[in-house]
Amino acid sequence: MLEAPIRSTFVSQVAALGFADAVDRADHLTGEEIVAGRARLEIQERIGDGLAGAVWYSGLLRTGAVTRPLRVDVVVSPWSAGRTEIGLRPLGRLGFTDSLRARRFFSAAWSVLPVLIDRLAAGRRTEVPAPAPVGVAA
Repeated sequence: MLEAPIRSTFVSQVAALGFADAVDRADHLTGEEIVAGRARLEIQERIGDGLAGAVWYSGLLRTGAVTRPLRVDVVVSPWSAGRTEIGLRPLGRLGFTDSLRARRFFSAAWSVLPVLIDRLAAGRRTEVPAPAPVGVAA
């Protein structure tokens, strides 16, 4: 059997964060810049819904190089109960996976993704504890 390497430019991470919380917080992050070292991600606007309820945002990823920023999709998709996948997909061609442009994208995307997830988790709704049954001390 012929085995081919997987070549994907979608960079993602699954986070212990509810989907509704992640989308709600991502909606509030539009217009803001997420910074990780020299990499910067600006989430611009919500642009659509995808399969299984995934939500897409347009964005610009600055790699720290003098080159123009890369247009990206920021994708928030349900993974399982209590877990959400957050990902970045470049729009347009990066060239070969070992090209300078692709390496800059991967480096910037992998560095900014954990910071984005932390920002999404920071806006998590707090759960209100259920009231104690009548006659039972809390």
